[in-house]
Amino acid sequence: MRTLKWITALALAGLTVVSVDAQKPDPDAQKIVDQYIAAFNKGDAKGVAALYSADATRVGPDGQLLTGRAAIEKSYADGFAGALKGSALTIQQGRTQVVTPDVKIMEGRFATTGAAAVKGRYVNTSVRQGGAWLLASVVTIPDLPAAK
Repeated sequence: MRTLKWITALALAGLTVVSVDAQKPDPDAQKIVDQYIAAFNKGDAKGVAALYSADATRVGPDGQLLTGRAAIEKSYADGFAGALKGSALTIQQGRTQVVTPDVKIMEGRFATTGAAAVKGRYVNTSVRQGGAWLLASVVTIPDLPAAK
């Protein structure tokens, strides 16, 4: 019983440390966020796609799965010429979890304005390649409509 109390206390202490660390913005994640917002708000599909690794995957708010930087760029180019034309993006960085020195999981909230306005959460996996952090996986989850 005494061992169980210590394990519980250590687990709670560990959770406390994670909560405190989660309050500190991650500078690598913030750099990606800033670059993503800038490229998106300029309607720059090539600039957005450049933030992804060559073999990245992306699940958009509509549930569509895209694989590879070229497919992601084409999707954004089509969007900026259509439903995303004139849209603006905001991102609120949330928690970043360091998995290894070269892998991070980042989560937060996003919102777009315009004809394709949507709000929701994101969970991204970023990898360090050649000294730069790139998005290896992006999953966006739109907010559910309010219950009636």
